[in-house]
Formats: sequence, C-alpha cells, structure tokens
Amino acid sequence: MTATAAISSTHPTWMEIDTSALASNLAEIRRRVGPGVQVIASVKANAYGHGIIPVARALEASGVEMLATGSFAEAKAVRAAGVSTPIVMLAGSLPEGIAELVAAGFMPTVYDRAGAEAAASASRSSEAKVFIKVDCGMGRLGVSLADAPTLVDHIASLDGVTVEGIYTHLSFKDEDGMAYARERLDLFYELLRDLRARGHEIPITQALASSALMVGWKDECTAVCPGHVLYGMPSVVSGLAPLQGFTPVLGAVKSRVIDITDHDDALIGRGAYHGDRKERRTVVVPCGLNDGNRSAVVGETAEVLFKGRRLTVLGGSLEHLVIEVPGDVDITIGDTVTIVGGAGDRRIEIDEYARWQGATSIACMLSLSARMPVIACSGKQSD
Repeated sequence: MTATAAISSTHPTWMEIDTSALASNLAEIRRRVGPGVQVIASVKANAYGHGIIPVARALEASGVEMLATGSFAEAKAVRAAGVSTPIVMLAGSLPEGIAELVAAGFMPTVYDRAGAEAAASASRSSEAKVFIKVDCGMGRLGVSLADAPTLVDHIASLDGVTVEGIYTHLSFKDEDGMAYARERLDLFYELLRDLRARGHEIPITQALASSALMVGWKDECTAVCPGHVLYGMPSVVSGLAPLQGFTPVLGAVKSRVIDITDHDDALIGRGAYHGDRKERRTVVVPCGLNDGNRSAVVGETAEVLFKGRRLTVLGGSLEHLVIEVPGDVDITIGDTVTIVGGAGDRRIEIDEYARWQGATSIACMLSLSARMPVIACSGKQSD
C-alpha cells in the first residue's frame, strides 16, 4: 500500500507510522524481559499519538498478550475494528462506569470496594475479571499498600468477580526518581509475597514499564506494561539510559502543496507573512492549528523538508502553513512536504519539531494524530 492510499485530496495532510518498527520494538521488549513474561502493551492516549487502530492491529498481529488503555471510547473503537486481544482499562471510573466496562467485555481497574462491588453486580453468565491498582508512592491513583490486602480479601469474598491482575506504576526520568522508584518497587514485591501467603494466587502481576526496561531492571512479576519504548520514544533522560534497540514508530507527518504564489518584492518586510520573508515565492500546505500544528515560539524558526532540503516556515494559522521557497527550488501544486520525518540524516525529528513549539514530543504527537488520518506503512517512507 502506498502512503497516500487513504489521503483525501480535499485536505491532503496525514501521519505515517512504521508497523515494522513497532513489531521490532515489541520483540526487543520480549528479549529484555525473557520467556514467560506477558507484555501488556499500553495504547492509551491514542497509542501515544500514533493512532490506536493501526497500532492495535499491528500489535495483535505480532502476538501481544494484552492491550491497555484508559479510554472507553478507544477500547470500543479497537473492538469495532476487529481486534480481539484482551483489553485492560487503566483509568479510574465512577462505580456505574465500571458496570459499563464489564458489560462491554473489558477488564476494569478497581482500587476500592465500591468499584469491586460494581463489577460483581455487573457480571452475568461468567465472573467479571478486574485488575487492582496499588499506589506505591506515585501519589496519583490506587489503593494504598496498607489497604491492599484487605481489599483483595474483600474481592475474594464477592460472587461474580475475580482478581485477574494487580499492578502499580512507578515512572521516573532521572537518577533521583529512579532511586525512589526502586525503593517503592521493593514494597510492591513485599505486598505480592504477603498476598500469596494469605492464599491469593493472582495470575497477572505487573510493575515495570518503559523507564525500568530502559535501565535494565529485572523483575519479580509476570507481566510488563511498556508505553514510550514500545513506540521508540525515550522515557528517561539521555544520560540515564540510551534508547538503544528501539526504533521510532513515527515515520512522518506530511502535507501537499495547495498554493504557490510569487509575491511583489516590494512587500518584503512590510508585515503579515511578509515581515520575515526573504524570498519572493511562498507555498501553502493545509496543516495549521486545526491539524495540531502550531507556529514556532519566539526565538525559534520552524522548518519543513522538501526533497531533502529544509525550507523556512513563515507562520501558521488555523488551517494553513505558509512556507518560504528559494528561487532555485522547483516545486509544484500537489508536491509533498515533510513536516516531521524524512530519510537518513535529512530528518526533522519529533523532539526538534516540539522544541520549535515550546512543547514536549508526546504533547505534539497527541495533538497531531488526533486530527489527521494515520497511515500504517511497513518500513520508513522517503521524504
């Protein structure tokens, strides 16, 4: 399939992802964790901005054991797309929301009695499976370490519900965060041993995610739940661990030229898009704020690629991006420009693009992919 197969000529702007890179990253994760450890692939937030439907399909084809998302709408969309891999719901919910998740065939996260009892009440012909989230010190969501044994005891006493998994989340980015996470992780392992001593054999236990996988931690659990590294995105500072072995899944963000104008030279420096313009010619592509793109912050100059050459972005608006074109560049209506991506050393990486906008890479990914079609390609596409 060509990258433009599903692109509308009415708004020719799209994102390409590399499904072969996704499969390679999953294989690298399996190599690091060893045999017998399940991979619960985090596809929350539209697969970290890579498009949940093509990502879920590719992960299922690669044999991933489970998917995890926090969005009920996304989980239903994955099912509607024909993906049958079990789905764990990571986010919290009101008790009545738990009943909806169970009725739809998903495994909700619970962290109190109300949620567990709602799952039990919602079960029909078979027991509802739930995951328990434990707050080991991140301070966001989950039952406390002290209260976790009592909650598991209570769920075990309920008819219609069973604990399929128990997990915690201890992300970190730097050495201080890593030291704290290591300390709190040991407390989670103590909890698991205590639960086994109380007679609770929980099939799936999970604590390690992207940061721990990057720094090479070993584990006592039966599953891992990678996010960032699955997509070839770093989760720790570069000095703590390199992203070696993982490949960016984002291939490119592209758009096609819809207008070319040769302006009156007298307008250069006069204002609007002419204020910073040095060349007579400009082109317009339909990739503006409505597509998740933004103008560069003060002190930064955004660029795009055209046939391996960097062209200066003069500015963006709600619908359009205006680009300055030197006179020796041969460009025509319908030609493709690369906003993120490229080939070899002629690339605009997502972190460079994010720096121009004064944002993070993940924030840019979420903004872009939520507004444009995502095309699954096997292998990187050229610029």
